[in-house]
Amino acid sequence: MAASNVILCGICDAQHTSNVADYWCPECDEGLCSTCKNHHGVSKASRQHGIISIDDYKKLPDEICKVEQNCREHDRKFQMFCPRHDQLCCLICISENHKECTGMYPIDEVIKSSRTSTLFDSLEKSLKDIEENIERVVKDREANLVEIKQQHLKSLNNIKDTRQKINSRLDELEKHMIDNLNSTETQLKLKIDTLLNKLSEKKNEIEILKTNLMSVKQHGSDLQAFIGSKMLEKDVAEELKYVKNISKDDGFSQLGLKCQIDDKIIDILSKITAFGSITIEKSQTPIVIGVGHEKQAQIFTAVSARNKSIEDIRASLICEFLVPRGQSTSCITGLSVFPDGRMIFADCYYNKRLVIVHSDGTLDTEIPLSPLQPFDVTCIDDKTVAVTTLYNNQLVLVDTNNEQVTKKIETGKCRGITYMQGQLLYCEIGKGIQAINVSNNKEITIVKDETINIKI
Repeated sequence: MAASNVILCGICDAQHTSNVADYWCPECDEGLCSTCKNHHGVSKASRQHGIISIDDYKKLPDEICKVEQNCREHDRKFQMFCPRHDQLCCLICISENHKECTGMYPIDEVIKSSRTSTLFDSLEKSLKDIEENIERVVKDREANLVEIKQQHLKSLNNIKDTRQKINSRLDELEKHMIDNLNSTETQLKLKIDTLLNKLSEKKNEIEILKTNLMSVKQHGSDLQAFIGSKMLEKDVAEELKYVKNISKDDGFSQLGLKCQIDDKIIDILSKITAFGSITIEKSQTPIVIGVGHEKQAQIFTAVSARNKSIEDIRASLICEFLVPRGQSTSCITGLSVFPDGRMIFADCYYNKRLVIVHSDGTLDTEIPLSPLQPFDVTCIDDKTVAVTTLYNNQLVLVDTNNEQVTKKIETGKCRGITYMQGQLLYCEIGKGIQAINVSNNKEITIVKDETINIKI
């Protein structure tokens, strides 16, 4: 239920007595007065419930307060979390819809680590990245407005200086030129102001998300923190998508005014048809939109890693499966993980293919690349991967939906590869670690190592 101004004690209300609640029990989903809170705390059935104050409860977002404790379909308490379907399950849900699911977690264990899971850090980092990008765009657009104004003044002076050199026949043309200049500036200003207004609205939305995220993290119950983080993750993903698409907005182009005076004005007044022209110049803005934290598949562990040193960390086998056999013996030389948890393998020497499997090991698809021999692979988004090839001195981009090579980039002998913030980072034999921008193929050296001399 959503927080209201006055919340009554649920136990007293059931006894037809009205007492204002001082506390809230998320497990029981009802308020408690001080007296009932004491009884609630010593009862065997409820002594382990995490009680919060009414003031803290009212600070939670309405969406979190509305989170149901029981399965709506079966009216049973949630007991398990299915990472494959990303949903809470009661025992009946498991028997009906999740018989084949593996790696399910007991909800009581999962929510213990929900506050310290990487998802909260991921959401906080994403919100910070969005906010920083918006600030950079706002400053860049404001600077562009100043530059346009300066260009406008310079053009206006140029027009007037030229106008003084010719006769009165140009009065009408001069007025037309100035009007055109002013309307063009207004057009440019309108485009940028429109984007700035959008960004201002987005900043307000981000502040609300940050407030909700902090409220859930600090004041929500363990279950609310877990479910709330999943709910907020969708909102953050939409904001990430918006920020990454800002560069497609027409108002984000590097706009400018250019005034060109017709040379014929000075020589042949009788043939003049226009004083000049006003055009819009666009150039690549120096600002780079960078979202440093892309969504990754989140795995919640039942045991919190807080206060553990590196010596305490132990690897454990979660599951194992076989990569589907090809026409010959498989030779897996590289792999990567899609944002949705699917895995893609590079089967290099004999089968010359990419193999995509679901998180439970079942086959999704096989993509033949012969005669190319894929050595390593990295995911760019949920359908595009970059692949290094063994002997072709190139890396290729592959659309896994269409199973087609969409782009080839010439390189040296490259092996390991990964993707980060619009760049492909790969190891090139004899050069070191290289980075190439996917959008313009611009290549730079990250780590130079001329001592590398590997033959494969």
